[in-house]
Amino acid sequence: MAGSRFVPNRQNIATFLRTPEMRALIERKTRAVAAAAASVSEAGGQFRVDVDTGEHRARGAVMGDYSTNDPEVSRRALLRALDAARAVE
Repeated sequence: MAGSRFVPNRQNIATFLRTPEMRALIERKTRAVAAAAASVSEAGGQFRVDVDTGEHRARGAVMGDYSTNDPEVSRRALLRALDAARAVE
């Protein structure tokens, strides 16, 4: 076994990461983070969710609090809300 090594099948991994099920999971998790960030925000809590399926994978992002001009307020709310994604299946 000393000579064996793991070689990932990148094409199949990319296919898996683009499936509708993976996109739905990413969307549920990003929406949970956005909702949690809005609830703990010191400002108005206007966060935007962006989910996109690209060539290689589905990806999701939660964009900052549009109700404030202070990036630190957005950052604090997003950091507090990250655990919300763990609770979503």
